[in-house]
Amino acid sequence: MSDIEKRFDKAVKTAKLGLSEDEHDRLYQQLGVFLNWLNPLLEVDTAGIEPILLGHNSVNVLREDCARKGVMAELQEAAPEFDQGFYRVPPIIE
Repeated sequence: MSDIEKRFDKAVKTAKLGLSEDEHDRLYQQLGVFLNWLNPLLEVDTAGIEPILLGHNSVNVLREDCARKGVMAELQEAAPEFDQGFYRVPPIIE
């Protein structure tokens, strides 16, 4: 058994996928196809190439993410419901 097969079996067992033998074999074959596609990409030398965040020459216009003190009255007005110091939100589980 190759190293890749051992790692694959360990991942399947860790994820508790409960695959049948056919599903296991099919998934392993699909992983092999993916790795064959991925290997040439991993061999490309990218040393010295700056990573890009955007695929175009635009500037990020989002605000700086920093904490700031809010005015409680304004924060309460922005909330649909505010009760005894807590924001009330609709239940997500019934």
